[in-house]
Amino acid sequence: MRTPVLLLLLAALNAMPSAVRAASASCDEACMLAITAAYLDALTADQPSNAPLADRVRWTENGRDIAAGDGIWRTGKAWSYRHSFVDPVAGGIGVFGTVEEEGGKRAIVAVRLKVAGRRITESEVMVSREGDFSLFDTQATEPRAIFGRIVAPEDRSSRAQLKAIAASYFRGISQVDAPVVPFHPDCNRVENGVPTTNSPPRMTNSCSGSLGRFPYMRQYRQTRYPVVDTRRGLVLAITAFDMPELHLKTIVRGRPLEISPERNHLPRTMFLYELFKVEGGKIVQIEAEMRNEPPGTSMGWPPDR
Repeated sequence: MRTPVLLLLLAALNAMPSAVRAASASCDEACMLAITAAYLDALTADQPSNAPLADRVRWTENGRDIAAGDGIWRTGKAWSYRHSFVDPVAGGIGVFGTVEEEGGKRAIVAVRLKVAGRRITESEVMVSREGDFSLFDTQATEPRAIFGRIVAPEDRSSRAQLKAIAASYFRGISQVDAPVVPFHPDCNRVENGVPTTNSPPRMTNSCSGSLGRFPYMRQYRQTRYPVVDTRRGLVLAITAFDMPELHLKTIVRGRPLEISPERNHLPRTMFLYELFKVEGGKIVQIEAEMRNEPPGTSMGWPPDR
């Protein structure tokens, strides 16, 4: 009787090191947020060695491969705004923020990180400075409270549902079809720090009512969903919209709308990082950061399968 028991004990002891390694490699929300903070602090200190980096890390900025610690790491001096959101299940991290640069100017920054074994393996950054996009406001200092709010269990969506809801938004834009997007009646959107819905006198449209104003946004690609948080109803989506040269006169909600290369800066490609807050299966808040690029520019990363 002792031999089988002894064999079981030996087997358990032999298995313990791998089990311990597996446990130490796991990274919950607190762990992911700590990694995020270390990366962001290292960025503005221009000290990549202070970030928890893997031995091999791929770095890109605005879709282009860069050397470790180059780009915004060289010019960024302090964060005046940073909003972090993480996905321990997929090892994904997202950050929207504003960085103060040399000369006192500010840049809008979106960050996407990949974590494996408690180390960052991918660093993707988009930097949008004044003039890179028509909308630009760097006054925000704190994330909107709604993004941190825990969704009641009965109003939560699954990971697959959250991705599908985000995908419906891009489909609705490209098809000029608001009904395919499950907007909450009180939905609001902020783009590059500027409220673009329900904000008179300039931005008077709702989330659904504003989709018809972009008939030149018909094609998008390289779409990814690196962060999904079912407890908070968050999903980060990244995509690139290709906008061709277009001349068009149409009517949107009873008002004439003219599209032209001069008025709409066509042709161009727009890099878009979009964070959705979903409750009860409906989009209630959107925060987006974006910049313009020459037509056809690649984001540098493959789309989700």
